[in-house]
Amino acid sequence: MAEEAVHITVRPNGPLRVEGHIILKDADGQEWDLTGKPAVSLCRCGLSEKRPFCDGAHSRQNWQCMTSPGNLTGK
Repeated sequence: MAEEAVHITVRPNGPLRVEGHIILKDADGQEWDLTGKPAVSLCRCGLSEKRPFCDGAHSRQNWQCMTSPGNLTGK
């Protein structure tokens, strides 16, 4: 049985939105319990008090980071 692809959307000035079959592990290899969560938003700004998850702190602190695939190629 083939698993569905995981989709990650980089939100402008916001989190990484991860959708699909997600297995999230900490640095020690322990899995986070994501039962019933078909999608999560992961903090990208480092300001969230619920890291690795986004709590909206980016918008309260006016954090800015526009991202596009062109950034990976230096364009």
